[in-house]
Amino acid sequence: MISAIPPEIERAQYISLSTFRRSGAAVATAVWFATDDGKIYLYSALDAGKMKRVRATSRVTVVPCDVKGKVAPGAVPVAGSAVELPSERGPFVHGLLNRKYGWKKHAMEFFMAIPEKLRIRTASADGFVEITLD
Repeated sequence: MISAIPPEIERAQYISLSTFRRSGAAVATAVWFATDDGKIYLYSALDAGKMKRVRATSRVTVVPCDVKGKVAPGAVPVAGSAVELPSERGPFVHGLLNRKYGWKKHAMEFFMAIPEKLRIRTASADGFVEITLD
């Protein structure tokens, strides 16, 4: 299948993922992502707001951004549909992200494994998302 993902998104290190509240208000979050076969994959804590919003409505937009979520001038958000994947797809998603981010992802996972008493926020289990762009 030929990728339907715009090259500027494909090349980006981060995307600003906008998920939508029940009220229709957008909430943007900078996330790591990987692509495969024309789809975008990411993971987050199961109890994260973005995961709850994906469960409530599949509508999303994505646009390249920097680590802080700042979107480049002139970048145009692309609409899509998100679905939460079953946990069995986790190894696939992690494999894609490992290939893209390498040591950076491993370093982040190491930090997240620090005993709970030393962390400010405790992590929950991973949730996985697949995005198909319109």
